[in-house]
Amino acid sequence: MSAPERVDVAVLGAGNGGAAAAADLGLRGFRVALCNRSPERLEPFRRLGGVELTGALGDAFVPIARITGDVAEAVAGADVVMLTVPAPGQAYYAEALAGCLRPDQLVVLNASNTGSALHIARLLAERGAPPVPVVELNSLTYICRMASPTRVNLTGPARTVRMATLPVDASPEAVPRVRRYYPQAEPVEHVLVTSFTNLNAVLHPAGMLMNAGWIEHTAGQFYYYYEGTTPAVARAIEALDRERQAVAAAYGVETATFLDFFYRAGYTSRRAWEARSVFEALRDSVPNRYIKAPPNLEGRYIQEDIGFGLVPLHAFAQRADVAVPTVEAFIHLASVATGVPYQRTGLTAERLGIAGASREEVVELARRGPWRSRA
Repeated sequence: MSAPERVDVAVLGAGNGGAAAAADLGLRGFRVALCNRSPERLEPFRRLGGVELTGALGDAFVPIARITGDVAEAVAGADVVMLTVPAPGQAYYAEALAGCLRPDQLVVLNASNTGSALHIARLLAERGAPPVPVVELNSLTYICRMASPTRVNLTGPARTVRMATLPVDASPEAVPRVRRYYPQAEPVEHVLVTSFTNLNAVLHPAGMLMNAGWIEHTAGQFYYYYEGTTPAVARAIEALDRERQAVAAAYGVETATFLDFFYRAGYTSRRAWEARSVFEALRDSVPNRYIKAPPNLEGRYIQEDIGFGLVPLHAFAQRADVAVPTVEAFIHLASVATGVPYQRTGLTAERLGIAGASREEVVELARRGPWRSRA
């Protein structure tokens, strides 16, 4: 059997972010494999032979070199393996990857959640995968939504994102490989830095839970960021953000405010940034202006940003003895509103591999990863 034709990037996940990544990278001349575990999601792309793109990068049809539901086939011959799936789906792909990764490949989480790299690396190590570096991006590299089963509307590429490599000694080799595809990615010290800049965990829980009645009554028929962010919602976002910063500080991580990150990424106006107003920043966010609210409380803005955003943030806070009452309140309220016990089903300290660890041990784990030794 002949060796598989080489691709530059295997994109695992064909939702909003995956379709945007496949289209953008393909448009820029990279050979892309696109994979998704549900055949019904992948079939429209397969029939078309690629992805339709509209929005900030123009209108185009982008052929995709390899479209498959088989993870091993998707990653064969790939330089970079990129996960663009919601956090609840990352474990499935980690388990599927364990038996087919090569030592020279690189796993990139675009985007990550709080503790994603630690979680994925632990699953890969436990299942005998080679100790490949895992790169965590703190934010998705695109603002995008599917406009049809084959067309993605990309309203804005992120101007900057942060990236960290697990383990840190793999950074000199991993950073230039990632920047080949995303030159706007800025390397930081270790994955706690990227984990503690998971802004979706700050942004979405307040908007979802404080607009729960409106969401359920209208099935999401309002502009989520523009209309759903009132001054009261903005104050809740700011409170969550202060607690995120307090946890980061306890681990020696300097982190800017949500507002600063939002502005630097190009998502809002200088006027709103200078006013130091989260409310005004969401009102002035052109890329987010016409994004509708989710139709119910069952999507990723709760499942992901509570279960894989605030729950692990709470776990890190406990290791460092930091009080996070607003974080705890939103986790509890989400569990009551949805009937899901997120402190049991989310990315807990046990799943992160930090149960019983001290703050110093958590930092060491973020530097070396879960592997006993590196090949």
